[in-house]
Amino acid sequence: MIFFGCAYYPWAALHVIPWFQYAVLLNPLVYANEGFRLALTPAMPHMPMPLVYGALVGFSILFTWVGLRKFESRALD
Repeated sequence: MIFFGCAYYPWAALHVIPWFQYAVLLNPLVYANEGFRLALTPAMPHMPMPLVYGALVGFSILFTWVGLRKFESRALD
């Protein structure tokens, strides 16, 4: 999951494999790593800042909702 989360390379470097570049966007770690890269090395290529923040907020809302639903279903059993 870390390898496909763009921890070892920037997301923009995957432009040589376009299908893989868009497939890794399903991994929330991509946005976390790109956010760190954006903050620490602004001169390197990275995703646009609004996309990174939007995806992080979106995944946070999604996983919070799924976690609460699972907790509620198990707590009421």
